[in-house]
Formats: sequence, C-alpha cells, structure tokens
Amino acid sequence: MNNMKFTFITAFILGLFSCTEKKREEIPTAFREVHTYQLNLDRFTSPTEDYYQYVKNWKGQEAYAFHVMGKEEIKLYNLGNGALIETLAYGDNQPNLQSGIHDFYILNEDSIFLNRRRAYKVYLINQEFEIVKAMDFMGKNDEIDKNTGWPKSKETFMPVWSRNRFFRKIGDKIFVSGAPNIIASSVDAFNTKTSLNSYSFGTEEITPLLGYPEEMQGKIWGEFFKMISSDYSQEDFFVHSYAADERVYITDRAMNLIHDFEAFPEGHKKVPPLTLKEIENSDALLSHWQDNDLFGSIHWDPYRELIYRIMEEPNVNYNKDMLRDPLERARNMVVMAFDAKQDYRKVAEMRLKKSEKGIYLDRCFVNEKGFNITYVDLENEDKLYFKTFLVE
Repeated sequence: MNNMKFTFITAFILGLFSCTEKKREEIPTAFREVHTYQLNLDRFTSPTEDYYQYVKNWKGQEAYAFHVMGKEEIKLYNLGNGALIETLAYGDNQPNLQSGIHDFYILNEDSIFLNRRRAYKVYLINQEFEIVKAMDFMGKNDEIDKNTGWPKSKETFMPVWSRNRFFRKIGDKIFVSGAPNIIASSVDAFNTKTSLNSYSFGTEEITPLLGYPEEMQGKIWGEFFKMISSDYSQEDFFVHSYAADERVYITDRAMNLIHDFEAFPEGHKKVPPLTLKEIENSDALLSHWQDNDLFGSIHWDPYRELIYRIMEEPNVNYNKDMLRDPLERARNMVVMAFDAKQDYRKVAEMRLKKSEKGIYLDRCFVNEKGFNITYVDLENEDKLYFKTFLVE
C-alpha cells in the first residue's frame, strides 16, 4: 500500500513538472551582436551623463548628444567616426539660460528645447541661441510654498525627461513626462495623472494624460518605482512601461488603451509595494529599490516592428554608499523583444552581465542598424561604446 501511494505521488509530481515544461514560453529567435559604435569623448564629457539624445540627422551626420551641465553646453558626437562634431555653448550665448538647465531635446538644427526644471519653464531656442518661445508649466493660479519650495497645487508638475523619460513634439503639441509635487511615500503619488502630459503651442493649454495602472494605485512604491518610460511610433501610437509593472501598454495619442500584454523575463519576481515599516526607514526604501527587479526603458523599432523592453535585475552587490556612482550601482540587465506582427509575442531575450572590464547601461536607441545599448569600458572611460543587436 505504501509503495502504491509513493508511486502515485511520484507520478503526480512528475506530471506537474511536465505541465510546467509545456507551459514554458518557447523563444524561437535570439539577439545577435552585429556592430559597435565608438565615441571618442572629450575631457568634459562623462560616459554616464544623465542628459543625452540620439539625433538621426545633425547637419547630415548621425549623432549622439550630451548635455554637460557644469559647462552649460550640449556636445554632439558623430556616430560614424566617433569625433566631436559641435559644441552648442548656450550658456555663453544666451544670458537668460546660464543656470538651472537640465533636460534638452534637439528637434532639428534650428529648434532645441531646454528645460529649467525648478523654474517650471521649457525654452525653445534657435541656432542663434535666441529664445523663440518660453513655455510656463506653473499653474496660473499656483504659488510656491515657502516651506517646501514646491508649488502648492498637486496638479502642477515639474517637466522632466532625463533617464528614458519622454519628450517629443507631435503636431502642434509637445508631450512631456511630469514629476508631480507629491512625496513618493504618499499614496497620492501613484494616483496622479501627470506622468505624461501635452502642451499646446497654440493655446498654451496643459493637459495631464497618463497615470498609473489600476493595480499600482492606492499603494506606495517609492521614488525609484515612479519611473514611466514611453516611446512613440510614427504610426501614431505610444508604448508605455512602468518600473514596477509586468505589462506593457499601447495607447493612442489621447492615451486611450489599444492593447496591453505581459512583458517580463523568465525568472522574474513580481515587485511588491512598500510596507508601512519600510516607508518609515530610509535604508529600507533604498534596499527595496535595489533588491527588486526594475523595468527600465522601452523602445519601438519601426524598421523591424519590434518593441524592446529593458529590465534591471536586483543589485547583489548593493550598499548604500555606492548610490552616487552610476557605474558602481549598475546592474545586470535583461533585454527582451516583442513582435508586433505576432500579437506582441516575445521573440528574443538576452542577459547582459556587468564585469570588471565593462558594464552595460540602460541608455539605448534604435536606428537602421538595430537596437543600440550603451557599454562603458571600465579600463578606458574616454571611449563610449554602443553595442548594436539584431533579433535573428
């Protein structure tokens, strides 16, 4: 009798494993490295600048741009030969923009957007560094709280588009990510609708467009999980990725949901919200960020009709003293590709590990060659690389 019982249990367990194997997602293709770009950085440009942009065409050259804040300059490097093309010294040429500029966006050679965050203003300048338009993101009836330095209205947001956050001019509007003036340890921080907003050039109307998924609302996730990454397709749809959400969302320009799908790697563990005990402990807040998977940037590939999503794995070497160094706190990354032609099925997945020789960073762009991911050579930080991958 005991033998029969043992045999039955063994068969049942094996059956469970068999079912699990059948349900495991098969990925028919893989990423392959096909190319490497090398930029020869000058002594002022760091390989980990927080403000950067891929520029498809700058005076006939494919370029990559960095904002060097300490010098009030934007530097453009040629992706073809790695050389510095041009330095846009806006601080020397425009006295009204000599401090406080963070984010930038190059629309073309004669239209560059500069963001003075703490003033809640975005400026459009031309190639002569003249201010063409100043956009005010402070509510007309709002005022600054003397105790906090923040606007009093919770509807006012700070325009922010560094580190994979979104900025784009589409038609007669700009679409920009917004940081609400709400403490991240508050439930209200994840009930906001200012994560993505539009600004009308004609009417100067500001419209909040995007908030957090219902599953994230009413809970506290902390500052580092507030990140929302978006991309826009010329076919007139957006793709959105939330740092603590397993799903990817596709919307129209008004942020009406068109489609959503699961988009996480094998072995991923769902990120939990913060507990009341963690909220009251600053070390626990940092540990929560470092000890969990973190979904990063998302990219639409119009050449191959793919969506790429980055996930950063937990930082096994975490300690609170290293957080200021972006190279020290870098994590291993998982890169995934989803095919729009196959109902957004995952078609490729790869893991990029950091080593003593170099690390990958979640600073990516798409071009005709493929999906390009930043790589820093720790033995020579004057050279910045972009490794190009294709799904094959």
